Amino acid sequence: MKKHSLIGLAAVALLALLMTSGPAKQAGAEAIKLNMVGSWPPKVSAAADLGIKFMDEVNKRAKGKLVITFKGSREVVPTFDQPEALVKGVFDVWYGAQNYWAGVVKAGYLPEASPYEIGDNGPGSDLWNFMVRMYEKKGIRYLGHYSGDPKTGSHFMYTQQPVSSIGDLKGRKIRVPPLTRFVVKAVGAEPVTLPPSEVYVALERGTVEGFTWPYYDGFTHFGWHEVSKFIINHPLYRNGIGVAMNLKKWNSLPKDVQDIVHEAVRYTQIYSLGWVAAHQAAQLSTMTKAGMKVINFSKAEAKIWKDTAADALWAHYKTVMSAGDYAEARKLMGF
Repeated sequence: MKKHSLIGLAAVALLALLMTSGPAKQAGAEAIKLNMVGSWPPKVSAAADLGIKFMDEVNKRAKGKLVITFKGSREVVPTFDQPEALVKGVFDVWYGAQNYWAGVVKAGYLPEASPYEIGDNGPGSDLWNFMVRMYEKKGIRYLGHYSGDPKTGSHFMYTQQPVSSIGDLKGRKIRVPPLTRFVVKAVGAEPVTLPPSEVYVALERGTVEGFTWPYYDGFTHFGWHEVSKFIINHPLYRNGIGVAMNLKKWNSLPKDVQDIVHEAVRYTQIYSLGWVAAHQAAQLSTMTKAGMKVINFSKAEAKIWKDTAADALWAHYKTVMSAGDYAEARKLMGF
C-alpha cells in the first residue's frame, strides 16, 4: 500500500507539473517570431520612428501570439538591397521609403502621389487593395503607408538663391532622391544624385544649387540649416514610409494574427498624422531661426507648381504600368 501510495503521489505530482508547465511551453512554441529591417535608423529619422511605432503596436496587440524584433537598418542589409532581400525572405518585415521599391514594383509608390489624408486610405479600401495586388505579384505583402497629411510630410525643395517662379529654376543643379527627379526635370533643372551625407559639402562648395527633402525627417540632424538659404513652401510628392512583409511569411500567419497586423497599420496611419506635423513644425522653427527664408509663390504660380509636379510623376507611372492599371490608379486617386 505504501509503495502504491508513493507511485500515486508521483503520478499526481507529474500531472500537476504537466498542467502548470505544459501550457507555457506550448505558448512558447506557438509564438510567431518575425525579424524586421528598416531603411534608416530610429531616433535619428522621424520616419523610421513610425516603423518602430508600427512594430510596437503589433507586439502590444498580439499579446505574445506574434513578436516582431527590429534587427537594424543599413548596417544589416544595405538600404537599396532591402526590397530584394525581403522578396527572398532574408528577413520578414520591412519599413522604408515606398519609392525604394521602384526596381521591383515599378509603380509601388502610388501613395506618394495621393491627395488623401491617409495615403492609401487604409486597409480594406479600394486603393489599399490595389496596392496589395501589385505587391503580391512580386512576392510581397503590402501593409500600409504612413505620412503626414498632404501639406505635411511631403518633399520640399530648397534653393541657394531666391526664386519667384518655376522658370527661375531652369538650368540649376538640384540634388534629388529617385522620387523627385521627375519634377526637377520638368522644371528644366538638372537632377543630381548624391547620398544625404554629401549634401552639406555640396551646398557649401556650390556643387549643387539646391535639393529636395521632407524636412520633418531630420533636416537639422544633417546640419543642412547651416548652409541652406531658402525653402519653397509648396509641397511636392508625399513622403512617409511604407511597411511590407514577405508574402510567404504573411500567408503563414493565422487569420486572427493578420487582423492584428491590420489593426496596428490603421492605428499607426492615424498616429503618423500628428507625429509628422509636430516634427515638421519643430524642424521649420529651427531652420528659420538659423536664417533660412520661406518662399511663398503667388496663387497662380503655386497651382503651376502643383500641376507640374503631379503631371511629371503621372507621366512616369504611365511608362511603367499597364494601360488598365494606370487607368484604375488614376480613378482610385481621384484624377
